[in-house]
Amino acid sequence: MKKILFFLIVLLSSCSSQERFLPGFTPDFIKEYFSEEVKPYGELPSFSNDTNIKILWQLNLSGEIENEYSFLNIYKYENTIYVPTNEKLISIISAETGKAIKSINTELDIFSGIVVDSDLIYFGSKQDTVTAINHNDGRVLWQRVMSSEVMSISRSFNNLIYVMTNDSKITAIDISTGKFVWINSQIPSELSIRGSSTPIIYEDKLYVGFEDGKIVSYNALNGDIIWEVQIPATKTETIIDRLNDIDGSVLVDDGVIYAVSYQGSLIAIDSYNGEILWKNEASSINSLASDSENIFLVNNEGILVSLDKYTGKVKWKQNKLLKRLIGSPIILNNHIIVNDIENFLHIFNADSGSISGRIKLESPTQSMLKEYDSLYLLSKEFSLKKINVSDNE
Repeated sequence: MKKILFFLIVLLSSCSSQERFLPGFTPDFIKEYFSEEVKPYGELPSFSNDTNIKILWQLNLSGEIENEYSFLNIYKYENTIYVPTNEKLISIISAETGKAIKSINTELDIFSGIVVDSDLIYFGSKQDTVTAINHNDGRVLWQRVMSSEVMSISRSFNNLIYVMTNDSKITAIDISTGKFVWINSQIPSELSIRGSSTPIIYEDKLYVGFEDGKIVSYNALNGDIIWEVQIPATKTETIIDRLNDIDGSVLVDDGVIYAVSYQGSLIAIDSYNGEILWKNEASSINSLASDSENIFLVNNEGILVSLDKYTGKVKWKQNKLLKRLIGSPIILNNHIIVNDIENFLHIFNADSGSISGRIKLESPTQSMLKEYDSLYLLSKEFSLKKINVSDNE
């Protein structure tokens, strides 16, 4: 025992000078203690500040999201913001002033995020249910038990909402009664990344990206499959190599479907017949963004990429923030806005990809929503901000 204590005393007393501890030998744990942490990403690059970023209002709500992969989202309907929390509440807030109007107690753990229309709020819970609540009086109109976890819910269309569950099923639900109108199943992948691609409606059709890299077009009224397109994995040697999830929502723009998969490709598809118009090798678990001429994505290397919408050719890559950028890009006027791993919000010029602005946030971002020249930001500590972004005059 005395020998052990003596060894510990020598060890602790030598922390200020590694060289005095056993000449010629330094234990690994001491090397790690004294060595500087090597970050997988670089230092923040300098930039020309060409934008004016102004916080218009801020509201702090109760709660905190500890799960990095929470799907809770903010939703705007008319001039009101709806914020689901992890305390079984939905907070209703004025988009103009940031003042809290009221809260609704759902009595359920909200999981999928929320969708709002003129009368109802729809959400999936950790109890594998979909619930419709009247947002005027908080009354539950209907509630249905689903086959597995509710991953995402579409906006309402022709008196229906479309629910994607974790077992690769799409269910159409009548919003007046909660009745299941149709159910269509895909074969679940053996292994997948936990994502939440949202069903998208366009011209009486429903478009969904699945965990096996497949995009399916459905007749929105009866669930019949119109066409299917498979994004092939770029590698197939192992199960991990074959991971090919479409985790970001597909993008529909002027009759063309754009989608990107993990370890697959970014593709453009004719929404009418499923014909592949072009494809470009890419890998991302995020949703895409677009303007009149370009498609933007943040790939799995944290690189922001701009591609020509009509040819798929890369226009520029912004790699000065390699390994830093995370999440889906947001287009705001002629700016692209992206989060980074150290809670910075970066502003890029959409034409050139140059960095034009930056703001430091107090905590990680949970959800972003754009409107005209303003951006709504919800942090994982439930701080909601409205930010205005404009060019410097």
